[in-house]
Amino acid sequence: MTFPVRPRLLLLLPLLILVSACGFQLRGSVYSLEQSYGAIKLVNKSGDEALYNVVEQALLDTGTSVTPHSNNILVLMDSDEDKRTASYSSRGKSAEYELLKEITFEFRQGDSVVIPETRFASRRSYLYRETAAVGKAEEENLLWEEMDADMAQRILLALRRSAQLQSSALDTDTDTDTD
Repeated sequence: MTFPVRPRLLLLLPLLILVSACGFQLRGSVYSLEQSYGAIKLVNKSGDEALYNVVEQALLDTGTSVTPHSNNILVLMDSDEDKRTASYSSRGKSAEYELLKEITFEFRQGDSVVIPETRFASRRSYLYRETAAVGKAEEENLLWEEMDADMAQRILLALRRSAQLQSSALDTDTDTDTD
C-alpha cells in the first residue's frame, strides 16, 4: 500500500533545507542575555518602582537571573514622567493629553562601563472626554504600563547589542592572536 506524496511537502522540504543551510536563526537566539551575562544586579536609583519591576521581569523572562551580587550591574539612574495637554476643545478644556517618559540607565561590568549613561524617551497620547473620565483614567494607566514595557525592551535590546559587540571584539582578538 503506497501513500501519495503531497506536492506541498515536496516544495516545503527543499525550502527548509535552504533556510537551515543559510544560517538563519531567530533574533536574540545567538546573543542571549543569559549566555552572555548569566546574572545581572539591578540597581534602582530612579525611584520608579513600576519601571524597576518591569525591567526585572523582562530580565527574568530572558532566563537571566537578577541577583544582588553580580559583577554585571544595570543601573536605572533616572526616570521622568510628564503629562501635558496636547490640544484643547472649542470650550477651552483639554481634549487630548500627551504622556512623556524619559529614563536614563547605564550598564557596567565591575569598574568597566559597557553601556555609558543612555537616555531613552517614550511618548503616547490619548483623547480625553469628561463624560468618560473613569475609562480615560484607566487608558492613561495602561499607556504608562505600555511605556514601561517599551523602555524595558529597549534596555534589553541595548544589552543584547553590547553582548554582540563584546563577542565580536573577542572574536577579532582571537583572530589576530592566531595570525
